[in-house]
Amino acid sequence: MSLGTNNKTTAKKNASKSLLSKTVSFLHLWLGLLAGSVLIVVALTGCILSFEDELTPTLFSKEQQVIPKPERLSIDSLTTIAKAAYPEKKIFRMMLSAEPNRSVKATFGTKKAGYDYIYLNPYSGETLSKGKENKRFFTVVLNLHRFLLVGAVGKTITGISCAITFFMTISGLYLWWPKNRKVLKQRLVVKQNASFKRTNWDLHAVGGFYVMIFLFIITLTGLIWSYDWVENMMFKLTDGKISKPEVVKQPEVKGKKEAGLYEKIVSATNTIYAHQGDLTINFPDKKDKPILVSKENGEARVITVDQVYFNNRNGELIEKRPFAGLSLGNQLRKLNKPIHTGSIFGWPTKLLMFIVALLTASLPITGLLIYLGRGKKKKKALVA
Repeated sequence: MSLGTNNKTTAKKNASKSLLSKTVSFLHLWLGLLAGSVLIVVALTGCILSFEDELTPTLFSKEQQVIPKPERLSIDSLTTIAKAAYPEKKIFRMMLSAEPNRSVKATFGTKKAGYDYIYLNPYSGETLSKGKENKRFFTVVLNLHRFLLVGAVGKTITGISCAITFFMTISGLYLWWPKNRKVLKQRLVVKQNASFKRTNWDLHAVGGFYVMIFLFIITLTGLIWSYDWVENMMFKLTDGKISKPEVVKQPEVKGKKEAGLYEKIVSATNTIYAHQGDLTINFPDKKDKPILVSKENGEARVITVDQVYFNNRNGELIEKRPFAGLSLGNQLRKLNKPIHTGSIFGWPTKLLMFIVALLTASLPITGLLIYLGRGKKKKKALVA
């Protein structure tokens, strides 16, 4: 092969690479500008939600914290008291904290109609607070984070923005990737005593690089929430098929509901899963459905949830579903939220995700400033 042929081949490769770089750069810029404002909102609300569990007892101490006593009321008594507050609504869920100084929360209603809540002192049965779930501070923040406060339309917008951000992490790495070691050193640190334009570029490129892997995970878990086909693909990659848990059916039982049913169920759950952890009772919406009890494993390195189903008439055990017994796909699906929020390893990963979310919120701003800076550069060139 002649030298001229080699030069032509090299020129074609360089031209193709240049075209790819320009295309990726174009998409990275304009998609970033398109989704930037949504990304800022989602990232900042994500910062707030990172420490919801830690902030709630402090911000709302009057309803969250109680003085422990030697004996608490039975779960059945607390359920009766809670139901009296909302006699026309069906009880949906009751949450029992593993900490003795925390209140009990019960929710009523349906997802479609909305939920009402009540907090009770588990030792006296006193109502500590009640109201609409969708008006609570962290519920509003979550609604803003997932739906931009506009329901299904907001979910579509955040879903598209999540997909764009997922692309941005990949395209950002491509654009960041250095040609040699000298350039690599420059792209790993923010240059000191540089101009505002250079410092802003470094904050975008360097900051983006350090959050990239975490942002990739956050957006991927967000896509699993947003799109069924992404969730199904996750199941196929892990389990080889879409293997979501089967619906548990309850054997027909005639007669009245057994006295002390809920206390019996909670006691049985704590015997089956002896580890410490918050416990949630999910009440059935129909008579032929069982009661589902979920219990966090607060003693495990990775916080997981074990579940067990009981007959809603006599409290007999129907089926156990420990986290360890689930398929890999179902385990990952259960861990999707703690991975997304950073709660999977407790406060260290929450703090990490908080920092990542904060830096992510800055990327659209620094990116916009880079774009505006380019515009000024072009104008100067035209004047010259």
